[in-house]
Amino acid sequence: MEISKLTWKEIDALPRDTLLFISISPMEAHGPHLPISTDFEIARNVEKEVIKLLEEKGIKCYSLPPLPLGVCRYLEGFAGTVSIPWKILYKLMLDIFKSFASYGFKYFVIINFHMDLMHVKALHKAIKKARKYGIIACEPLSAYYFKGELFEDVEGEVHADVKETSLALYLFPDDVKNYKIEDFKVKFNLLNSLKKFKEIGVKEAYIGSPSKASKEYGEELFKKFVEKCFHASLMLKEGKTIEIPKKMKILLRI
Repeated sequence: MEISKLTWKEIDALPRDTLLFISISPMEAHGPHLPISTDFEIARNVEKEVIKLLEEKGIKCYSLPPLPLGVCRYLEGFAGTVSIPWKILYKLMLDIFKSFASYGFKYFVIINFHMDLMHVKALHKAIKKARKYGIIACEPLSAYYFKGELFEDVEGEVHADVKETSLALYLFPDDVKNYKIEDFKVKFNLLNSLKKFKEIGVKEAYIGSPSKASKEYGEELFKKFVEKCFHASLMLKEGKTIEIPKKMKILLRI
């Protein structure tokens, strides 16, 4: 159910333990073969499937309007990429939390499929601050990602790669252009991992092997994402949250 379709009276009548979902991921270049909405569409599809599973268990859920924005430092310079400062994203998310906290709601699930470090910092800093206002929120995908539990470790697969292309082939195949393109790999170290893609020689806005993608692999990944977010949502109802690793919190000053 979309909360935007309700009147304020209907919202006021909702149980205060209703799970509120919001998908967020920016418009960002994803190679010559995937739409700039790739991260956003993946997040939206995960949200829809998780809500379906929760409602089958009788758990009340509502979706807030999704936010197609975020911090995209790495892909700046490629047409279509839209990046906002992390502090703006942080304040926006915190204000959303504070608004719903003022009506007595407390549980938020953020579905995010964009792992730029400053993007993740904004979301998790807002989650931490929101506790002050009685909001208990989680953002599971980046937490599992940085724990190494979201993908198997495949060297050189970084962006618009075999993983994201496979997900697109499964979720929105009509939007996938010719992905049988040459592999492009870059060795990452501490120095170049902080640079924009163009600064390390990326010319086509992808790093990896899109040509090896398959619908079957995309389905496997998608089901894993849904399972992780479904489990995190059940935990949230118990007041428990999936956290990003402690070393990430220290690094990002969260």
